[in-house]
Amino acid sequence: MSEIPHKKRISKTFLIIAGEASGDTHGAGFICSLKKEYPGCSVYGIGGELMRKEGMELLYSIDRMAILGIAEVIKHLPFLRKVFHTLIEETVQRKPDAVILIDYPDFNIRLARKIRRRFENRIKIMYYISPQVWAWRKKRIHTIAKYCDAMAVVFPFEKELYKETGLKVKFVGHPLLDTVKPSLSKEDFFKKHGFNPENPVIGLLPGSRHQEIVRHLPEMLKAMDKLRTEMKNIQVIIGKATNIPEDTYNAIFTLSGQSVLLSEDVYDIMHHSSVVVVSSGTATLETAIAGTPMVIVYKMAAFTYFVAKRMVSLPYIGLVNIVHGSKIVPELVQDNVNEQNICREVGALLSDEKTYRETRKILNKTRSLLGEPGASNRAVELLVEVLSAGG
Repeated sequence: MSEIPHKKRISKTFLIIAGEASGDTHGAGFICSLKKEYPGCSVYGIGGELMRKEGMELLYSIDRMAILGIAEVIKHLPFLRKVFHTLIEETVQRKPDAVILIDYPDFNIRLARKIRRRFENRIKIMYYISPQVWAWRKKRIHTIAKYCDAMAVVFPFEKELYKETGLKVKFVGHPLLDTVKPSLSKEDFFKKHGFNPENPVIGLLPGSRHQEIVRHLPEMLKAMDKLRTEMKNIQVIIGKATNIPEDTYNAIFTLSGQSVLLSEDVYDIMHHSSVVVVSSGTATLETAIAGTPMVIVYKMAAFTYFVAKRMVSLPYIGLVNIVHGSKIVPELVQDNVNEQNICREVGALLSDEKTYRETRKILNKTRSLLGEPGASNRAVELLVEVLSAGG
């Protein structure tokens, strides 16, 4: 009888932590690749529905972990402490071969520190998708290097940031290149939602957290109402975050007095809308990959904004503008997130054909700036290297 390959003979256990909706998407891809490399492996931790569908045991769901803002974090500290201690207890019991941390920096860096101090090198720690150390709190680079064994970065410029630390770093490309694809053709999308193909469609993507939606969506809706007085033929659709209950949106619709289409087909909205109004975050990069002109918005609690403004060192908030290194699409931040400004920026894109065409042309270059598809496979290859090195 031929010998079973080494990776098929050993059942491994992995702890994975993803605290936000984008992390759930990236984590699901990682688990899919992980199970090809280690068939029969056990995966547990914090994630979302996509990671659960890939076979992960959820100790906690991202629905409860996506906490935004300083005040909200303080309010939820007892819960976060409980989660933290549960993870440590589970780590003692299960003794995972490796811990994979996906972004979510404040929680994940603290967890890496605790696990490294308690278990030394007996448990390997890999970070997949670096925190945005290039934007704020750059000292975290050295903390991450101290407590982690490897880092898989998704932007080419991130590798250079860790160069002096001695940490094993690999640019794996961006996982969005594998996931940002429409499920419907433009014709079928228009037919499904009853849209007139001759008229513009505006997609509204208010965010994936409850706080983002209640801050952004009312202003977006008021802006669309105002825009209709100037362009009566606009058609509007809202992208629903899968982790947010429909009641959250319905309550806002009731207050606004508007009846608007709500759809979970977010990638279709990104690809087939004429313009997208989008909350700053991963969705801006997804919309850029789709090649659709957009207006980026972001509003947070006043105190959180006061602190963040003094800590962030970048001239832009949108990932698409950061990746391109210039202001490709307009950004509206804090008090500038209002119906007048949103209406003006969307109206400008729809009415200025030359600017619109040039914006699309630049956005269509986004994919080439993010590496090659197959990020999760390369991230798992890095994990295999770490586990093979032992220590």
